[in-house]
Amino acid sequence: MKLLKKKKASKQNNEQSNDVQEEQATTEDIMFDSMKPNFWDAISPEGIHIPADEDDLGIIKQSLGKNTYFRPFYIPREGYPRTVQTNWLDVLKTSGEVDVSIDIFKIKKNQAIKLLQKQLTMYYSNLSFQQKRGNIDQIQELRTKIEDIEILMQEIQFNENDHYHVSTTGVLYAEDKKNLDAYSEYLEDELSGMFFKLSSTWNRVKSGLMSTLPFGDSELKDAYRNIDRRALATFSPFISGSGQFNGGVPLGNNLITGEKEFYNAFGSENYRPNNYNMAIFGESGSGKSLAVKLLSARETACMGVYSRFIDIEGEFVKVTKRLGGINLNISEESDIRINPLAINVTHVSVSDYDEDELQEITDESMQQIVEKNGEEFIAFVPIREKMNEALDFFDILSRGKDGSEGGLDVFERNIIEEALQYVYRKQYGFTEHPSSIYESVPKEVNGQLIQSEVRKPEPTISDIYQYIQEQFGDDRHADRILAALRPFLRDGSKPIFDGQTYLGKNVEGDLSSARLVNFNISKMEEGFLRPIAYHVILNFLWEYFVKNSDLSSVKKVVLCDEAWTLLDNEQTVNFLEKMARRSRKRNAGLRVASQDFVRFLLNPKARGIIQNTYTTLFLRQNKVDLKHIKENYELSDGELNILFGNPDKGEGVMRSGKSSVWLQTDPSEEEIIFVESNTAVLNEMREKRL
Repeated sequence: MKLLKKKKASKQNNEQSNDVQEEQATTEDIMFDSMKPNFWDAISPEGIHIPADEDDLGIIKQSLGKNTYFRPFYIPREGYPRTVQTNWLDVLKTSGEVDVSIDIFKIKKNQAIKLLQKQLTMYYSNLSFQQKRGNIDQIQELRTKIEDIEILMQEIQFNENDHYHVSTTGVLYAEDKKNLDAYSEYLEDELSGMFFKLSSTWNRVKSGLMSTLPFGDSELKDAYRNIDRRALATFSPFISGSGQFNGGVPLGNNLITGEKEFYNAFGSENYRPNNYNMAIFGESGSGKSLAVKLLSARETACMGVYSRFIDIEGEFVKVTKRLGGINLNISEESDIRINPLAINVTHVSVSDYDEDELQEITDESMQQIVEKNGEEFIAFVPIREKMNEALDFFDILSRGKDGSEGGLDVFERNIIEEALQYVYRKQYGFTEHPSSIYESVPKEVNGQLIQSEVRKPEPTISDIYQYIQEQFGDDRHADRILAALRPFLRDGSKPIFDGQTYLGKNVEGDLSSARLVNFNISKMEEGFLRPIAYHVILNFLWEYFVKNSDLSSVKKVVLCDEAWTLLDNEQTVNFLEKMARRSRKRNAGLRVASQDFVRFLLNPKARGIIQNTYTTLFLRQNKVDLKHIKENYELSDGELNILFGNPDKGEGVMRSGKSSVWLQTDPSEEEIIFVESNTAVLNEMREKRL
């Protein structure tokens, strides 16, 4: 019996020992579990404090030495305007350090009708009261609200609309109270300009913060208001990463959000960019030409933009034809003439300049006030400006093929300048007054002779050559000038620039009204004639297209394809830089497309073109250019990885002002066939479709 008792006692001791061990293990597990951080420990700051002496802000402890001040806010029920513009939330989300929460839930149909009927009763009662008092302003406002509610009730009844309760809350953040107050005032001022009202969560800082955090429950019940489906659509962030939505045409898909990205060079009524210029840079095969043609085709068809192309590779001939435009195929064998000495009347809008600037443009006695399209213009003939442009043209000719010869020296410039002065002012009788470029010529109308004004002939290279030969034939300084001009005379080997401007049969009358004109210079001599033609065409477009007062209200674009090929020509680059700076006042934009970004960057004048370009589309880039792009455009590492990490065709980063977006052009199969200039690619695509 004693042995049995001992065994029982030993068994009890073992069980008690096991219980103690199990209890110790459970305690250790509990202690270990309590040491593991949970979700809230991982995302929470070190502390949040709402000071007793502050009624509308709090402090978040971020680290040992840093605090962040925050201020919750909301839009009250009466804080919304009657009509809300699309993407109004962009002002909030791009203003700075801010969190915004929008709480939406749909009201059932029967509840919505009851709610609106209740509101309608209240408004009718208030209207009766205001009518007795004779308060005209309140009466009109109440009638408008009653009309809106009755329309909404009818739409909900027939399932044409829906009713929602919506609240908009947010939290602003700043490094200190002073910056937080400044940020709050700025945002309040910006939204008040759009007729929104912001309210602070006075004495409800905790509730305001909790309502904005992603818990899905707003504690600010007075922030809710009823909104219909159409108004709710304006709460959607239609764009992301590319700044403010300004309409225009779709350029591609945002590769982060999947949304369409729109481009409008000319901005909108709410926002105008600093200029209307655009640059597109990408290696060969990156999709640059496709992007340019796609954008131009959509602008022409959908926005009514008037475009002029300088086509160095013949890329735009087919798309111009398919869009109903005019192709000018310029070569030594064609009968087309573009006179670099042609001069036209310049019209300057009075509204674009102040009084002092207008006096500097030209002498008042040589001005003429005209009115076009309901706008006042000062008309004059810019002879001095034209002479300087002509000097640049002769300087280009004197440099010879590939620029191997030097430009004009001081003696040669003086000789040409004297010839220009004589030809323009004495031989042709031009002055700064617009009437000087016309002459009275009698013509017979219905059997009667009528004196009518017609344009005088244009000065030509032959006129300059003849004057220099007659006046400076014995001067050795004129020898090189005459030798340089000789091949370009009408009986020389390159007569394309000598003679009256002629763009082909039945073209002159259509040039201003044509939406699309392509100057195709692909057939010209690449090393010498092509750069000269590029320069002359730019001058011609500036004089007769950009500055054309008949097109003052028209949106205009001049596209310079493969612009890197002319960067060695100092005069042409200078002229492009002038166009980039001055086109905006003429409602025009310069668009350059180039394979070589760094050559633009390293050329001082070409750099000026980039600095005056608001929008830049970067497609695939050469890795040796990484440093230059990073330093000059402040792109993030992620954006640089897109450009240099083997992106797909048409994939890149569009930079407008200070905002960037990652996109890819989105041509449909039909659009690719429409804009593609490579016949082999077209045939391949057609076979696939069959």
